Amino acid sequence: MKFEKKTVYRAGSIFIVSVVISIAVFLSDRGAGLERNQNGQVVLLREEHGKGNKTEELEAKIGNDCEKIQIDLSEQEYSETEIADVFRDAEQKLEQMILGKNTSLDEVRSDLNLFSSIPDTGISIEWDSDRHQVIDSQGTIFQDDLTEDGTLVKLTAKLKYKEQSEKYEFYVRIFPARESKKEKIVRELKEAVQKEEEDTRTEKYLILPDEINGTKITWSHEKNSGTVGILIAGGGAAVMVFVSENQKKKEKKKRESEEMRRDYPQIINRFSLYIGAGMSVRNAWQRITEDYRKNKERTGRRKAYEEMIYTENQMKNKAAESECYEEYGIRCGLSVYRRFGTLLSQNLRKGSKGLSELLKRETGEMFEERKKQARKLGEEAGTKLMIPLFMMLAVVFIIVIVPAFFTIQI
Repeated sequence: MKFEKKTVYRAGSIFIVSVVISIAVFLSDRGAGLERNQNGQVVLLREEHGKGNKTEELEAKIGNDCEKIQIDLSEQEYSETEIADVFRDAEQKLEQMILGKNTSLDEVRSDLNLFSSIPDTGISIEWDSDRHQVIDSQGTIFQDDLTEDGTLVKLTAKLKYKEQSEKYEFYVRIFPARESKKEKIVRELKEAVQKEEEDTRTEKYLILPDEINGTKITWSHEKNSGTVGILIAGGGAAVMVFVSENQKKKEKKKRESEEMRRDYPQIINRFSLYIGAGMSVRNAWQRITEDYRKNKERTGRRKAYEEMIYTENQMKNKAAESECYEEYGIRCGLSVYRRFGTLLSQNLRKGSKGLSELLKRETGEMFEERKKQARKLGEEAGTKLMIPLFMMLAVVFIIVIVPAFFTIQI
């Protein structure tokens, strides 16, 4: 993975700043003073009513010694006068708080919200109903015995705080839930099927109703949604295979291009040596391919050399030599090879005079290009090494500075 220097510097700066801020917060926390009352005495603030207990970790300095002490601090409790006011206030709000989706306790058609505690007060509530077959202590309504005239139910709320408690009673009128036309048909259909099942248990089969209150019913097996899931999964897998193969091809092509870039300086250098020694272009070409065949088991398959062998076979099959060189550059797909093929083709048409000098110049340019590439790789390697360097710097900060903070007595 490659990182730009600017990105690494920015990441390192952010990390160092976070270390500095952490140290500042650490020192600030150690130096934070405790609350004091009007007489200058150290005090601990309790949580407000209903917020729960809390635990404080303090350090007590006894003479020259320091001891860590854990103090469990309960929440602030109500006085007798305060709890009476709190109970009274809760009773006034209770009937509105339990309505849920209903608009009034005089017409209750959906479950009530019989909560077990009043938020931010510390008061718990126990509920009871005088008709459990209609509504339970959770507020759930049972529709079986309800009529459109309504059913009157007495609810009792027992408010508790510590050892103190108070009962509050009130009445609600419960009606059947309002049903849409579809919900009514579905309910009646289920009841009809259930009745038919009970009446025909001695028979081999039961007859499903084909009509409910004038509405036609058509029966079928439930559609298997797994079919669609399998189709989607299969399509997704097919797409992933395609994407994966396409990615593999791109990676392979990239590796081949990098390999060909590395091989080019060697090919052009050897070609220059052979031409300088008096060989013809074709003989130099054949000499390079011959050496590649001998060393192929050791070096492995190299695309640039394989394309040279293909070009050699074309020429053996009486193809025009100049065109073969140009096609070689096109098949390789890199600008340096196209330039090389064009150079050989032009010199073949115009004569080989000056070819050796051109090849030497090309060799020099490739040498400079390799130096630039090596310099770039070196810079990238240095950039990558800066990340563990910053990490080591942070570790050194922690090892050296943090123990010093713990020795400070404020």
